[in-house]
Amino acid sequence: MSKNNMPSQKQPNPESVTNYVPHDMRYHAEIQYEGEVSFRMLCCAGDSPLSLAADIRGELRRVKERLPQIIYVEDVYNEEDITEVFIEDFKNGVYDD
Repeated sequence: MSKNNMPSQKQPNPESVTNYVPHDMRYHAEIQYEGEVSFRMLCCAGDSPLSLAADIRGELRRVKERLPQIIYVEDVYNEEDITEVFIEDFKNGVYDD
């Protein structure tokens, strides 16, 4: 993906909640949390699993009172859904500082 592409020019991803990835980083994650009326979504990104985990950790802390949960993780370059493996590693402390 080129940094010059606008989000509407990026390839759609039918498995993603947002249907396209609005950044040029390798890893993408989506977090769902409670809003006042309905659920809300956050997007996290990173060039490595460690930087993605750091971004996710920060966002989870920011909305911790709203029951956040990671619902989707993707290796954008390989177009691979890595949700289950990433969440298991994240919970087991593989990406801890």
